[in-house]
Amino acid sequence: MHSFFLARIAALVGAWLLVAPAAVSPAEVEKAPKTMVSLVETDNGRTIDVRPGETVQVTLPENATTGFRWAVDHYDQDSIEAVSTEPHYPAKAVGAGGEVAFSFRAKKIGSGEIVLKHWRPWEGDASVTDRFRVQLHVQPQR
Repeated sequence: MHSFFLARIAALVGAWLLVAPAAVSPAEVEKAPKTMVSLVETDNGRTIDVRPGETVQVTLPENATTGFRWAVDHYDQDSIEAVSTEPHYPAKAVGAGGEVAFSFRAKKIGSGEIVLKHWRPWEGDASVTDRFRVQLHVQPQR
């Protein structure tokens, strides 16, 4: 899979070298690999500048055996798109902790907030023990 991406990058760079930069179509720009911004618990409250198409991944610790899980509370759907939620529990033992990764993609220029909550879903919002917030400023491509 890694070699696939390297080949794709090499093909895009080669195509770019054959034509003037002004001749690159929006479709070719869209095919180019996108940057991923990785955030963790200590990034709570930060403001991040991103470009359309870039991905922001928030990885937070959790222990599902307590019943408390991280979940998306809300996000600005005009400028941000939720892509995936992936739990990672490497130990597989009862009571072992792990982490969960949320991925979001910047859709269009603007600002928006992503808010995640740590809670027991069956107990409702009264069970929220923590929130993770990040503000995204989606800026034009350079």
